[in-house]
Amino acid sequence: MIVTGHINFFSINECGLYKQGSDKPHDLKLVETLSLVAKWFHGKPLTDTLPWAPDQTKTGLSKCYCRDLYHDEESGEYLFVLWKSDTDAAGSLLGAPEDQPAGKGTVVEYTNNYQGNKVIWGRPCYYWFIPNQNIVASIKFDHSVCDSNLMQEWMLRVMTNKIDHPTKRKERTESGQVRFSYTDKISALLGRFSYRFSAKLIAIDTASSELAALASRVVGIIHRETIRLDKPKDERARWLKLFDHIEYLNPKPQTKTRQIEIRAEAKPTVVELKRIIEKFAKENRKRSEWDNVGFQTEDGAMVWADRYRLHEQINMNQESTKVFAAAELHERLSKNRARLLKGLTAAKKPGVSQVAKSVGQSTPLKKSA
Repeated sequence: MIVTGHINFFSINECGLYKQGSDKPHDLKLVETLSLVAKWFHGKPLTDTLPWAPDQTKTGLSKCYCRDLYHDEESGEYLFVLWKSDTDAAGSLLGAPEDQPAGKGTVVEYTNNYQGNKVIWGRPCYYWFIPNQNIVASIKFDHSVCDSNLMQEWMLRVMTNKIDHPTKRKERTESGQVRFSYTDKISALLGRFSYRFSAKLIAIDTASSELAALASRVVGIIHRETIRLDKPKDERARWLKLFDHIEYLNPKPQTKTRQIEIRAEAKPTVVELKRIIEKFAKENRKRSEWDNVGFQTEDGAMVWADRYRLHEQINMNQESTKVFAAAELHERLSKNRARLLKGLTAAKKPGVSQVAKSVGQSTPLKKSA
């Protein structure tokens, strides 16, 4: 069976050791970071690749493991198969053996009466690191998920919590932050550093005629959000609570959430449009999801930010619920590298449009409820 993977590209904005207030890494840059993470991962069972204590995770942050990892020595690229433990997610859950290393063992599909070997329920997340372009790409199939924030957190925590740095000293501040300093006397004079890892979704370039044309038509910004009503403490803003007292707008009993839409008149520049797109376009948003950010145009249409991210596709042959091995997926990506990365170069050329294929089509503007 042929399945399609949807690829989104991220620029790696930060990777390495930074002095406070500096935007230039001093050490542990991308190539070294990836090499250290790969060495740390090698031979570990899945359960040991969670880089933070299970009871010390951030609120709302899923557990994240590494199922498989491949390094292509010729290109210097890496393919990570992270494993997001996401038991409450919609869709089919898969179980990866918790005591097997590096992609070993059979992945099983969830059933209510499963009684096999111990597994970690979740789904794979595929990430393709391309150091020579300072890029990481997410690849989303029907059986997988994308969560770039979780990937960034995983990379950061591995580097700060799990990896030994023989030439450096690690200290934890009262607030729980890890600080690095050098052990040799000369380098120690440089003081303390923090490790950072962050990536940003790539939108089409500001020189694109497509983005310039959009800027000339935009008259407002639209923000859709789902707010929870079932929290013990009502943390909604005061103006949102006013809707509870307006006839016909009071939520029905037992309602847990409410969908709101905010529109504001605005005339953003091309640069401001690109910043909004990079911040709010999502790599894995489904068309059925309410939460979104977009633009209202002068002709009464809504154009969603997702439409303007760089996006490509790759086809793979999949057997049943098979999770792709890191080496297998990288081989396919490598064979199509020229086509897949063409947009990264083209986006830098004036007047070239790289609009995502079949994503975020314009829809007629409807009046707010």
